[in-house]
Amino acid sequence: MEAALNNILNVIPAWAACILMLGGFAFYVTGAVRLGYGASVRPLVLDLIERAEHEIQGTKRGAERKAWVAAKLRAALDASKFGRMISWAITDETIGKIIQLVFDKARAAVSKQ
Repeated sequence: MEAALNNILNVIPAWAACILMLGGFAFYVTGAVRLGYGASVRPLVLDLIERAEHEIQGTKRGAERKAWVAAKLRAALDASKFGRMISWAITDETIGKIIQLVFDKARAAVSKQ
């Protein structure tokens, strides 16, 4: 019985098992971030984009609006409990890409209607 259990558990070497566990953890974290984005970040960014449209009036001021939304999003990230833990990993370039992604999806949804 012990030999059979030992043979079953030793199919994968320890180093390969560690790599597989780390890979699984990476996929878990990626899924958690994706769910967090859908649940909290996307509505926040949409609200900030809408507020920027109303507060910063005029044409050809998209870069200024995007900078305003990025500043507000960075402030919200620094103010949240979990955001402070990962804010070092989220660069301004990443924030800009998120804003652009949400804006493009919102514009595509509006153009379909």
